[in-house]
Amino acid sequence: MTLRRKVIIHLLALIAFVWSVAPLAWILVISLMYHHEFGSADIHLLPDQPTLANYIRLLGGSAANWDGSRMEPNAYGPLIRTGLLNSAEVAVLVTVVSMLVAVPAAYALARVQMRFRQAGLLTVVATRAIPPVATTVPFFTLYQALNLAGTKTGLVIAHLTITVPLLVWIGTSFFGGLPPGLERIAQVDGCSRWQAFWRIVVPASRPAMTAMAVIAFLTSWDEFTFALIFNTGTPAQTFPAALSSMFFQVSVPTEVASATVLGLIPPLVVAAIFQRYIRKVNLVGL
Repeated sequence: MTLRRKVIIHLLALIAFVWSVAPLAWILVISLMYHHEFGSADIHLLPDQPTLANYIRLLGGSAANWDGSRMEPNAYGPLIRTGLLNSAEVAVLVTVVSMLVAVPAAYALARVQMRFRQAGLLTVVATRAIPPVATTVPFFTLYQALNLAGTKTGLVIAHLTITVPLLVWIGTSFFGGLPPGLERIAQVDGCSRWQAFWRIVVPASRPAMTAMAVIAFLTSWDEFTFALIFNTGTPAQTFPAALSSMFFQVSVPTEVASATVLGLIPPLVVAAIFQRYIRKVNLVGL
């Protein structure tokens, strides 16, 4: 590789990095400002008086203002805190159920010879082409009849229609790339197909399955369409819908920015914890 090509590649990588990180960094900076500083005519990239007051007020405490006066807890704090807890609960449930359904289904599609196997896989992949908003009317009609509208259970079911096909698609590609000899050797030693899957395939697929679980969690955490239509204004409202309500009703950018940062923490923590497993995944196989 020539020096010129290396420079171009590194420059493009730097541009992509700045393009991705700059908005997040700016939101973090805004969240550390007092409102009067953000609204001042003096434009600067770093806060003159960094403060955690916006976070403290969202979490239910009072904080000192820039002039020494006390600011009461943010009125939207309970909404944001409840949304975070609901999002965590829904995302964990979606992740667990998605893995329980998608992993065996993906393994069967990749390994078991059956009629219409290819058609089944194409059907699973085709569901990814349907925008979620196109299914909101039938979902809403069904949920009204079953009293699932505005519930976490209803939102979990809706999220599963997104995560399960995605994980089946990813898992089928990965399991199809594993050497078939692994299961054959186990079966020669007396294992059934299920035992070979559980004792041989699952340990060998741990990095890929971890990546699948992380994808399911992040997909559920970030999902906005179903959360907005089904759960807005209910006790089961998740964080994206709660943040949307706060954004359109609060005219204080520093408070909205701090709520946004709070919503970024859980997915960042999950990604940081499991990144060493995700790096082991052969992306070509996926």
